Amino acid sequence: MNTTACLNGVIGPIEEAKVSVWDRGFVFGDSVYEVFRLYAGRLWLEAEHLERLERSLHEVEFPAVDFKRLRSRIAATIGSSGVLEGTVYIQITRGVAPRAHAYPEPPVEPTELIVVRPYDDSATAAHREKGVAVISEPDRRWKRCDIKSTNLLANVMALEHAHRAGAFETILIDAQGRVTEATHSSLLWIRDGRLMGTPEGEEILPGTKRRFLRELAESLGIGFAEESISPAELVRQDEVVLTGTTIEVMPVIRIDDRTVGTGSPGSITKRLQAAYQAAVTERLRSH
Repeated sequence: MNTTACLNGVIGPIEEAKVSVWDRGFVFGDSVYEVFRLYAGRLWLEAEHLERLERSLHEVEFPAVDFKRLRSRIAATIGSSGVLEGTVYIQITRGVAPRAHAYPEPPVEPTELIVVRPYDDSATAAHREKGVAVISEPDRRWKRCDIKSTNLLANVMALEHAHRAGAFETILIDAQGRVTEATHSSLLWIRDGRLMGTPEGEEILPGTKRRFLRELAESLGIGFAEESISPAELVRQDEVVLTGTTIEVMPVIRIDDRTVGTGSPGSITKRLQAAYQAAVTERLRSH
């Protein structure tokens, strides 16, 4: 099983995939992306990810993308890779054109990249069992975080700061002192038996795992509500969790220098983890 790429329909080893230096994804970050999880060779939440990809493309005014062809290429790349447990990365750029800020006129063909690679969940699974520490810092990202753009420099820098501090993630705080989300995961918390999160809008990504976890919680009789919250309030919640494509349901047991709850994964977080795994198993069985 090797990392396999499909660049504009051509499947081969990742090392052979080459793009022009004039690709707008390279020179401007003029591109959007999605990351899927593969369980037993099956895409997890495929429809939800593709729906969000289509929304991102629409919001940045890309030329139309053939989603039927894209689905076919994804399946072919997965099959060629032989990867069963892994990730699928999709990036679509506005295409190749001489460097100029304005959109190419007439429009050029978008560049479409699909990468399938193995994923070893063992280290992340250990974190899920024990919980993780996070830090917080100002949210310096652009103002359309609801679009899954490859403009991720602020995210990269914030996560690097977490790694230097020996933490797992960085929670981002807006100019009004309210929690938004983390660098590459959605942030949720639990208070009085209810799952809660930042109100959706342009400041946060509409997370596919956030939506799924909300639905999962409601199926367990756990209510959901949105609210704005400060970092000081966040650390006083009963439980705090991160959710994302590879981390699934990740307990947060420490924020900066303060302990969350009992300092270990809480009971509702554990229920959500078990339900998440059961849902994956059931989805695979149904296929």
